[in-house]
Amino acid sequence: MLQTLSTELNNMQSKSKQQDQRIENLYISFQEIYQIQNNLNNPGSTKHNMLYQVRPEVFNQILIFLDIKQILQFRLVSRRAKETVKQMLPKQIHNLQKLIEEQQNEIQIKIQSAQQAGNNQDQKQGLQAALDGLSRITKAGIVELKSFARPPELVEKIINLICLVLDPTFKIQKDNWKECQKYLNQQNFILLIINLDISSLSEKQLQQLESVNSISEQQAAAMSIVATSILIFLKAVLELRQSQVYVTQNAIKQLESKIKKEQKLVDKLGKIIHK
Repeated sequence: MLQTLSTELNNMQSKSKQQDQRIENLYISFQEIYQIQNNLNNPGSTKHNMLYQVRPEVFNQILIFLDIKQILQFRLVSRRAKETVKQMLPKQIHNLQKLIEEQQNEIQIKIQSAQQAGNNQDQKQGLQAALDGLSRITKAGIVELKSFARPPELVEKIINLICLVLDPTFKIQKDNWKECQKYLNQQNFILLIINLDISSLSEKQLQQLESVNSISEQQAAAMSIVATSILIFLKAVLELRQSQVYVTQNAIKQLESKIKKEQKLVDKLGKIIHK
């Protein structure tokens, strides 16, 4: 019994020593954190920090190779780095303003180009006609389409393409009808197509969609009325998206979005300078 008590006492002493060591390590960690914070707040006491021996012109050379985001992060290195960055910001603002001006000029050129190209009214009317055709599809038509155990290859190809348009993660492949049926089983399947934002289609989706040009509407009509309506819609979408006017208008929107972000950044940098 005495031996058992002695063993337990030794274990308690060992645990106590371990706990004391943990507390001591924690205290050392707090001391190190305090010292680092003190060094940042008091540059004069940081002789070991090589950053404080770097000349301002060297700092400038470093910042030349950084983008705006990295430059702003560089301010956190030290107080001296913060002041150096602050002195460089006017140049960064000037570069951004010059970029904005160039992009605004580019927008004007694109507007003139779009005006010379005429309009894409025919393509828009074609899309609207296709949408009207989709709205006339009945539930019975959808039921008939999805009831195919093995649909004609042409029909399966059309439905694969509309699934891809609705879902960019959808993978087109042979004998993929079961996956297609999951989309056809959605109660709002046709409504999803009608409400589709065609501007959201990626270049990759459009490239795959180009295969509709090899499908005849007459061939599709002989197999499925619903598939034919979907085919007409897909062709109309492709034609509108590839029209010169649409491409130019979309490029203008992207430039305007960039300018808006860059102007916000200019305003942000201006506030930092005047702090």
